[in-house]
Amino acid sequence: MKNASTFAAHPINAAAVILIAACGLGACGNLPPAPVLKPIEVSDPNTTIPSARLTWYPHGFETAPRSLNWGVELEYARGTGRNDQQLAGNEYISLGGNNLQGPQEVHHRAELRYGHLGLTGSQRFGGRASSLEVEWLAGLGAAEFTLVSQSRIAGSPALEVEWLAGLGAAEFTLVSQSRIAGSPALSARQGLSGVALGVGPRWSITSEVALEGRLQVLHLGPSFGETLWYPEIAVRYRPAKAVALRMGYSSMSYDPSKQDGGDSAVRIRISGPFLGLHLIF
Repeated sequence: MKNASTFAAHPINAAAVILIAACGLGACGNLPPAPVLKPIEVSDPNTTIPSARLTWYPHGFETAPRSLNWGVELEYARGTGRNDQQLAGNEYISLGGNNLQGPQEVHHRAELRYGHLGLTGSQRFGGRASSLEVEWLAGLGAAEFTLVSQSRIAGSPALEVEWLAGLGAAEFTLVSQSRIAGSPALSARQGLSGVALGVGPRWSITSEVALEGRLQVLHLGPSFGETLWYPEIAVRYRPAKAVALRMGYSSMSYDPSKQDGGDSAVRIRISGPFLGLHLIF
């Protein structure tokens, strides 16, 4: 009787003992895991990135050893990537205050456009390296990014958030659309404009065929910290003085800044073969 009265006099302690015992038997293991915010990742190594480039050399283009050429360059490139992202039961992606909750598989389709206008120059080496030259670019550029993300289950309306960044009119659009009935869809748009820089070598095998590469960077500025990377390597065939066909491999990578502190980070990596047209005047 003494033990019973002591147990009844301390109901809080008794409840604590029961809870500890239940956790020891594994009941606490059945509690749902905490939700985890996942980044939106689009990575496609098997896409195509067509491009068009126009270069004007007001004083002509010299190919003699140690020759220096200056001109104006305009370029446009576009790439599209696709991949699937699996969300576990406690994982979700978020944009503009709207969420897509797992468990489900989300299909992403990303489109990235890039363009620049700037001054270009090339310096040819002399002697035995006279077939080699270095080309560089400096100017203004802009990029536009569009992403559509869909679950593979059933349709729902799209919600859109737009946001502009930089000095130009380029925009970034992000649309994440679930096909689960009643679930929200995610959408956003963003543009990037800033300084475009590029540098790379060119090795002229013959007067018509050359092997060239270039690393191009579009940077918004230190206060924003957004950068688009665009490297490429190509074989250039010049059947006429004013026309060159470029075939090779290129990639684009871009991590746009978040629109809101609770949004998912967005990471874009697309790469693959490309076919480009280069007009030279």
